Amino acid sequence: MPQPSRTSSSERRSLRLNDIAHMGAAQLQPLLQDSFRNLVTAAIADATGHLPRSSRKLLHGPHFRDNLVDALRWAEGEMQVACERMTWTGDPRAGRTGRQLQQIRTALAQARAEEADRRRTEHRASAGHQVDTDSAATARRWLRSAYPDRFEQLLAQEYASAQLEPRTERPGPADVFDAVEKGASEGYLFSTMTPAIRDLLAKSPLAFRNTVAADAREQDERNVALRHPLLLRRWRTALDELAEMTTPLAGATSPTLLGPLTTDLDAMPRQAAFAVLNARRFLVAVHQRTAENTRVARQYAQTITRREQDEPDHAAHRRVFGQALNRLADEQPASYDYIRHRLRPFETSPGQLDTSVLNADQRGALKRHVLAELAPAPAPPHLSTTPALPRPATPTVRPAAAR
Repeated sequence: MPQPSRTSSSERRSLRLNDIAHMGAAQLQPLLQDSFRNLVTAAIADATGHLPRSSRKLLHGPHFRDNLVDALRWAEGEMQVACERMTWTGDPRAGRTGRQLQQIRTALAQARAEEADRRRTEHRASAGHQVDTDSAATARRWLRSAYPDRFEQLLAQEYASAQLEPRTERPGPADVFDAVEKGASEGYLFSTMTPAIRDLLAKSPLAFRNTVAADAREQDERNVALRHPLLLRRWRTALDELAEMTTPLAGATSPTLLGPLTTDLDAMPRQAAFAVLNARRFLVAVHQRTAENTRVARQYAQTITRREQDEPDHAAHRRVFGQALNRLADEQPASYDYIRHRLRPFETSPGQLDTSVLNADQRGALKRHVLAELAPAPAPPHLSTTPALPRPATPTVRPAAAR
């Protein structure tokens, strides 16, 4: 996100579409870094076909592409409310503004698709995705859930053999904010406790919400302290509350979606009608800040994960864990092979799962079914006091599968 400079908003240069149409990337870059509104103007110029080629490459490049969706989303909301106001007041520019709005929406859809592609690419390269697509790794992890006590015994043995101290079991984070706060407390995020942050932490919920509202109203005078890991949750809570409070006055579809204007402005006093339009503009700003909050939280979580994995003993712990999983599979070959058999219909090639077919929900449901099938059958109730003759055990036949 472009960082606010110390230049006041009255002194900061705000770009117009005509300015950007004649600017190259070298001249444009510092102006985009200086001001979010300039980034919005550049996004509009790009959507409407008025951005020079070098500047377009800059806007879609690594410096600004992560912020492009935010800028276009803001532009869409601002343009929609402007179009609504012009239509209501009979402004002749309403038609042209409406056409620009459609161009921005097309550009926003494309930018969101590109962002989704980047995130999928990043996920495919992650360790978690490698496990999700590997049938053998998935089977071993499911086997751990089927035989948890035995796995813990094997894991303790592997730790003892490796002369490595086991990691203390900790509950997983409840949400991304929990993960960020834990990561910050453990030193995985470099965050300084400044007087401004202490002041924000000490504010009452109402005072803090008012600070967040003021921050949303002025896009180029951002309160960067709100990005601190220990404030991220409070920031999001305040944004959600502001969206809930503003939705009725703005006539919005929901707190998360502006939607079309359904309020009859002609039936209202002029001042009240403008209050509705202003509420809609404010809700657009809150939505933009909410998207920024989500992105910052995700970036923090990714940083924490990366730094955890860079710890010197991380590879050793992973190796011990993997060895315990392998030993469990060797001890339970029939159950292991059965899990592989149940996973085989979802493979695109031997040992390779198709996550587009076996998505997260289907994966969870299949795992529950398989674990239930592997669970030992409960003992039948005794219907009489006469002891029954023992029956020879019949082994369960499991389809064979190569490990």
